[in-house]
Amino acid sequence: MSEKYILIGAVVLIIIVVFIVLLVIVKNGTKTVVVTKKSKQQPVVKKRFTIKEMTEIAARTSSTTAELKKAIDIVKNDLKFPPKKNSKLPKDIKIYLNFVLLISSHKNADAKLIAYMDRELKKANPGYLTEIDIYENEGFKERANRL
Repeated sequence: MSEKYILIGAVVLIIIVVFIVLLVIVKNGTKTVVVTKKSKQQPVVKKRFTIKEMTEIAARTSSTTAELKKAIDIVKNDLKFPPKKNSKLPKDIKIYLNFVLLISSHKNADAKLIAYMDRELKKANPGYLTEIDIYENEGFKERANRL
């Protein structure tokens, strides 16, 4: 009989050891491991603006001086005036000149901003010096009538 108790004791001991081993395996298996991958940065794609979008910014009465300056910079750098053909104005120049008029008549455009626009747009578009002056003066007249 003692062999029977030793055998039962050994089986119970083996079952307990297996149970403990299984608990350890299960407990270690449920740990959450966070793996982060370093991804290559996506190249920054520069948004392409249109003169119509810039004119809409200039037409909004709620546009700030900073927004107006940014619009001027975009027109200066990315949206050159279309070239004249045989000293004649192209058909699509009107929206560019309206941009000048809207900036110069805007309530949030101070003298410094208008002088900046005048200088930079003339530098970027030397073929339109007279037209820029004309539309700028029209904007001043509208501004005076509004005040």
